[in-house]
Amino acid sequence: MRRSGASTSATLAPSHRVVRERALSRLASRQWGVVSRARLHELGFTDDAIWRRVRDGRLRRLHRGVYAVGHVSIGRHGRWLAAVLACGVGAALSLRSAAHLHELRSSSPSRPDVSRSGGGRRHLSGVVLHQPGRPLTGEVVVRERIPVTTVERTLADLAGVLGAGALERAIARAEAMHVLHVPTLLECVALRPGAPIVRGILADWKPPMTKSDLEGLLLDVLASAGLPRPEVNTHVMGFEVDAFWPAARVVAEADSFAFHGSRYDVERDRHRDAVLTAAGYRVLRFTWRQLLDRPAEVTAAVAAALAGASAMR
Repeated sequence: MRRSGASTSATLAPSHRVVRERALSRLASRQWGVVSRARLHELGFTDDAIWRRVRDGRLRRLHRGVYAVGHVSIGRHGRWLAAVLACGVGAALSLRSAAHLHELRSSSPSRPDVSRSGGGRRHLSGVVLHQPGRPLTGEVVVRERIPVTTVERTLADLAGVLGAGALERAIARAEAMHVLHVPTLLECVALRPGAPIVRGILADWKPPMTKSDLEGLLLDVLASAGLPRPEVNTHVMGFEVDAFWPAARVVAEADSFAFHGSRYDVERDRHRDAVLTAAGYRVLRFTWRQLLDRPAEVTAAVAAALAGASAMR
């Protein structure tokens, strides 16, 4: 026989707690092991329940209103997200920390950089909090489950704190990863202290060419110098190459960030070059900027390679 209603409620209560605990566990797993007080409230945890968890070590306070869920160490991503959550609605990882998250720089500051438009707290222990003059509206994305400034906004912010050399390397990295929209970067940095540096770095920037445009330009440059026309888009030892002179065993490749800029592309190209060179082929590589701005360099290198091959026969 079923017991009284009071006993039934007591039986159901643990089930409710289990559901709540599982929801917290799932949330923490999605958020690098950290959670805000507001989200805990949404899951049904009262302030008293949160305090008891802190006392028992099941929650570890990271910042005011932000906790690690059962973790002693939450890792870099967890620290980044905790800092963003602690800075409130509209905050985002920015500057050097954002550059590291976007893989534009290999180093990351010990204290996370976080930007927040508008008011709010001005100081947060362990966090470098920025109050940018330019609003973040439309310039925040979510990467690795962390709100972060866009690539272009990140580079524009970095222009005010990095030297020209470090900034140019970050811009080149973004271009190589195919994640940079140059007009947007120029718009982001306009009227800001770092604008002249960015404009100087991008002074000779041109819209990327398609693969067919690039190969056509290579053929035009060779033809203008009266050099023999190569075989185009043919295969040598199982590798597709842009241009090939079989008799001279010379290969020419026209490179651009759009087709040779990722880590995988670089590794693949170096492997191919090593195999072809070991087999006795001469491999020449030219960038689209060489083809457009310094075609004489290209034709001189090809002519020398062809002449050298003839002399050896």
